[in-house]
Amino acid sequence: MLTRALADPSIAARLHRAIIADPGPMDGPTVHTTGHKGRKSARGLAPAMTGPRSTHVPRYAVAFGLMRLGLLTPDTGLLGQAEGDNAFTAADLGSDTASAYCARDAHRIPVEDTAQNFSFSPAASLRIQRTVTDSPSIAPLLRKSRTPAMLMIAECSSQVRQWATTVLADDPAIQRTQHMPGVGHHMWNGLDDNNDRAAAVITAFLQDKPAPLPNYPTREEIPAFLRAHK
Repeated sequence: MLTRALADPSIAARLHRAIIADPGPMDGPTVHTTGHKGRKSARGLAPAMTGPRSTHVPRYAVAFGLMRLGLLTPDTGLLGQAEGDNAFTAADLGSDTASAYCARDAHRIPVEDTAQNFSFSPAASLRIQRTVTDSPSIAPLLRKSRTPAMLMIAECSSQVRQWATTVLADDPAIQRTQHMPGVGHHMWNGLDDNNDRAAAVITAFLQDKPAPLPNYPTREEIPAFLRAHK
């Protein structure tokens, strides 16, 4: 979403700086880009998610299922967005949560089971996915971007690496890339010093100070970065 905003001059003009954290695909062509992901995640290794699931309630299960199949629009009256947000639980995401952590953290993933540490909008997520999938290439517009930006890439990302490197290649205003060690897609996860490291990286960029981590990969290093399967 942020990358798309940077490609829209009317929106980009309102952005002082941008931090693109472990991005998904930015447009339809990128959605279909094949490639590899980061280091192994905890998907398939973490204990099964427990707790209540809205998808076990018939009305919610039917509504969410029909939305995913494209038979209901995300703004359907059968299930209002606010109601869906409140009903959806971390357990409904299943192994998706585990995929956001490194394999080494499979057995200590923080529990996300309260309003303070979990919020997810399935309807909004589906709408965004469709908007991106149906989008033509935004690369020509993104190449004109002038908003200073930083790209963050998680070591154990469950995102296809080429999604991030495509943004890096097409956005000339990205000033630095920070390859975040020891974390998956959830970079701020409360484990070890991960939160402090992420905060230091972000603060340094916002204050225009030297980066705490190496600027890696640079645009020139993209081919070697992908070949190394990092």
